[in-house]
Amino acid sequence: MNFLDSKPRSIYKDYYIWRYLDQNVTSDNAVKLLGETKRVNRKLFLRFAKRVDDKSYKKIAKCYKMRPKEFLKSDEDCIKIGFSIYDATKLTKQELKTINSKIKDRYKDLYEAIDVLIDNNPFNKLLRSDNKTFFFVFNHIGSKYRLKHFNKIIPKKIVSKLSNDRRFNYSVKLIVTNLKLKKLQKSILDINSSNLNANSNFFLAMNALRYNDKKKAIKYLSIADKKFYYRFDKDKVLFWKYLITKDLDILYKLTKSFDANIYSIYALQKLNSIKSLNIISNIKCKNCNAKNDIADPFTWLKILKQLNLKESNLTKIANNFTSCKELPYKAFTLERLNYKNKNYFIVPYKKYLQKIPLNKRVLILSIARQESRFIPASISSSYALGMMQFMPFLTRAMAKKLKIKNFDLDNIFHPKIAYKFASKHLDYLDKKLHHPLLIAYAYNGGIGFTLKMLKQGFFQKGQYEPYLSMELVPYDESKRYGKKVVANYIIYSSIFGKNINIKTLFQKLIKP
Repeated sequence: MNFLDSKPRSIYKDYYIWRYLDQNVTSDNAVKLLGETKRVNRKLFLRFAKRVDDKSYKKIAKCYKMRPKEFLKSDEDCIKIGFSIYDATKLTKQELKTINSKIKDRYKDLYEAIDVLIDNNPFNKLLRSDNKTFFFVFNHIGSKYRLKHFNKIIPKKIVSKLSNDRRFNYSVKLIVTNLKLKKLQKSILDINSSNLNANSNFFLAMNALRYNDKKKAIKYLSIADKKFYYRFDKDKVLFWKYLITKDLDILYKLTKSFDANIYSIYALQKLNSIKSLNIISNIKCKNCNAKNDIADPFTWLKILKQLNLKESNLTKIANNFTSCKELPYKAFTLERLNYKNKNYFIVPYKKYLQKIPLNKRVLILSIARQESRFIPASISSSYALGMMQFMPFLTRAMAKKLKIKNFDLDNIFHPKIAYKFASKHLDYLDKKLHHPLLIAYAYNGGIGFTLKMLKQGFFQKGQYEPYLSMELVPYDESKRYGKKVVANYIIYSSIFGKNINIKTLFQKLIKP
């Protein structure tokens, strides 16, 4: 408890509070710690509920965990807390009427959403609903129900009304990234997208290409380009304009990007000028003791706060990191200072990689760079840990597989352990998936998600494949993550003397 009292409010402290609550903690101590958290996520709340002597906490925790049919015997407050519109698809219409009879007077939004599912024609009922109910149902109903009941042509007048609502952005994504929603996709082929965000316009461009309308695709891409902020996304637009038009001037413009991504690499390789990326892989350091404890998350948190200072101080901070153990700190700082003209691809803690085969070593480095920029004691908001950002449950499972006794979760903050666990985990993923992009998807979003996506028909033969499939990966985080890891993979392979053509690598994704 004294350890926690001395630490600043942060996600890092939340992680240690979460661990502390796994012990036999008194209710008073739990309440005190609740006031010291930065963000109470579901995982942390459930542990608080076990320790806090408060009936309301325990009730909320119970409602969170209830199965759909159990809500039939619960009160209206519990239904509001834990029952979702997705849960509603697991019940019969008669059971849904029972649910609605309980919430009718107090929770109108949920009542009206469930009422859509009770109707004999849910689609027509949905179209007659107001925008609030439409998006409540359509955006959260689940892919199976959406395909079975809502995959129909939406009248233009209704599409026009919906497209003026910012919640339609998520609807567009759901429609375009599900390969089977053909009728819904045709409903949004020609809409006024000026009120939609950059990502929606990009999805609409991909949807237009799916139906071979290049003119509309270019129109939506141009709108997306004006709304996108990051260089990565603007490069994505240029890449697709090139694929559609085959205009080499566009490809040449893409080679001028300062960002090392799959799109700029493609252009540079196509025009034989890969050196333009200005890759920095060697940063001088000394094999001496580190001034900072690299395995301490709160040391890294303190450094992060320093990095919010003015640029003039960043050089000084970077120069203070002289030990090779602190190489990731130095590279991270320099990257902030020079993000528009230098790309840092360091290889820290080399001695722990020496016995690992080259291809797997490159993949480990590619993932570690994307996960944490090699920061040994990094902790995410979901409590992913260390350089390789292993979730606690997976960390414990890997320790068990490797027969490490007396393992503590904090051991993953040591680079030797992180690399060792990554090597073991990648052996498993590689046996199932065999390609760095698919392995990256599985590392981020789970192997079940990746195998399901392949089963649904992604990465089949087609005019714009495999690039179109890469843009339609349903999970936004995994989609972007996979592209970043592959770019890292190409660059690290080059650093180790193995040149890989990115187009050839991507073509291996297409099923014969």
